[in-house]
Amino acid sequence: MPVLPPPCFLGKKVFTDEAQKEHYIVKYEDKTGKRSVDVLLFDHENPIIFATLDYEGNFLESFYLSSKTTKASGEATEAYKLLNARKKEHRITQDDLKDALKSRKNAKKKNKKILKLLRDEHLEDIKNRWPSRMITLQREQEGEEDSLIMETLEEAVETANPKKAYIFLKNHRVDSLIPKLGSSMDEHPELLEKMAKDYFDVQDGLIFQSFLLNAAPVVPLENYKLIEELLYHAEQIDQVYHTDTLKLLLKKMSRRVKEESEFSMREWLSKVTVDRKLKRAVVDSLKK
Repeated sequence: MPVLPPPCFLGKKVFTDEAQKEHYIVKYEDKTGKRSVDVLLFDHENPIIFATLDYEGNFLESFYLSSKTTKASGEATEAYKLLNARKKEHRITQDDLKDALKSRKNAKKKNKKILKLLRDEHLEDIKNRWPSRMITLQREQEGEEDSLIMETLEEAVETANPKKAYIFLKNHRVDSLIPKLGSSMDEHPELLEKMAKDYFDVQDGLIFQSFLLNAAPVVPLENYKLIEELLYHAEQIDQVYHTDTLKLLLKKMSRRVKEESEFSMREWLSKVTVDRKLKRAVVDSLKK
């Protein structure tokens, strides 16, 4: 059975009636449990219910905060209060938030600093591993796919610490931006094993494939061990999901070897790996 990253419930609507007119919103979550997530359910800006959910979204425990307090609910409530206090320091109005849900084309942008404010909040959330109110809002209100929230998040990921950005994106399951971190592989090779563990099976290997292809232009050609690992994982994706990942990766690497190296592709590959199975897979891919 595929092993996937824990889900993110931020922005999830929990309906309290069969007609689905009354609902609460998950605006805070804490993934401290091994196979569970603690959440706070809100009515507008007020936390009403504490709940523990399994990874399928089923309720393992829930109660009204007005009627009961536990160690976990107390910690969640206090953490949210501190987080909310920090957010109030940001000069983002309700009108700004409505605008942030729209694309650059459709947004009014009356606040000329809105892009910077959004980007700064994303960077603060990434740095501190905070649950993002912007991503929560995007999901709750079903913002435009290319909203200002998502545009500035992409910009923030490009400038943030890649390791922290990876944790943030994984925690919030913003899987579409994960492949961008492949371009950090020259300075953060440890991301490769994290990706192999967390994202091998997500979208039938396509997220991991994109990550590997983004890593290909930046990985040092003389780092043979790391490149061997890239080729190995590409071949594994091909085996499981019947893709052309290895072929695509070799195509990118071949161009670099020709332009940046004194070796032929064959000579370079002989330095990369002595593993017979991988060598055979490489030869077969080059023939395709």
